[in-house]
Amino acid sequence: MLSAIGLAAALGGALLPAAGEQARLPIVVQAIEHHGGELFKATESAFEIVSKSGAFRVEVRRDGGLYRHAVEADTREGRRRVEVTNDEVRLRVGGEPRPVPAEEERRWRDHVAARVWFPFLPYGLLGDGVHLHDQGLEEWPAEGGPRRLHKVKVTFEPGSSSDADDEYLFWFDPETGRLEQLAYSFDGGLRFRRAKDFRRVGGLLFADHENLGIDQEGRRVDEVTPELVEKEMKPISVIELRDIQVTPIE
Repeated sequence: MLSAIGLAAALGGALLPAAGEQARLPIVVQAIEHHGGELFKATESAFEIVSKSGAFRVEVRRDGGLYRHAVEADTREGRRRVEVTNDEVRLRVGGEPRPVPAEEERRWRDHVAARVWFPFLPYGLLGDGVHLHDQGLEEWPAEGGPRRLHKVKVTFEPGSSSDADDEYLFWFDPETGRLEQLAYSFDGGLRFRRAKDFRRVGGLLFADHENLGIDQEGRRVDEVTPELVEKEMKPISVIELRDIQVTPIE
C-alpha cells in the first residue's frame, strides 16, 4: 500500500543526493532542516506507534550510510521482531530466530520501512528513486482563517518498491517548512493525514497524525482538495507516537 516503503535505502543513507534537480527544491530542503537536518544522519531513536491497527515498537539507528531498523509487535505466535540493515534481514518470533528466504526479504524490508518512514518525514524525500514536483501554494482551511501551504507531489521510480505506482502529496508551511499534512493514493483508495501535537525530541520534530480516507479503487491523489477531505473522507484512526527517545551519535 505504501510506495514510501521503497525508500528504505534512502532512510538509512545520505540526507541529500549527490546532485540533480531534486536537491534544488528549496521547500523540501528547508523542511528537512526544520525537522532535524543533519541529526537525521546520525541518531538512535526508539518509539511506539499506536493506532487502530495495533501497536508497534520501532527502533532506528542511522550512522552515515549505515542503518539498522527494527519493528516489534505482538502476534498470535508471540512477540515478533524484524530487523533490517544494509546487508541483511533478521526475524525472531517468540524469542526464537526464524530463517528468511531470499524471496521474502523484500516483504520484510517493506514491513519495517512502512513503519519507519512516516514518523521521520520529510527525511527521505530527497532520496534516490524519489521524484519531486513543485505545485506551488494552495489555500486550506485552518483555525483562525484560511492559510496557504506549499504543495509538493511525490512519485517513485518504477521498480523502486513493491508499490512504486503509489503517489503522494505533501503540504508544507511556506515560512518554516514544517510538514502540515499529506495524502497518498494506492490500489484501494485515498488517504489523508493531518499532523498534530508537534513536539521536538533530541532535536528531531515529531507529530501524531489524524488519518482520513476513501476506500475505493481508481481514486488518484490529485483529486485531494479541501472540499474532498471535508465532504467525502471519513475518519479512520489517530496515529500516535509514544515514548519517543532520540540519542545523537557522536
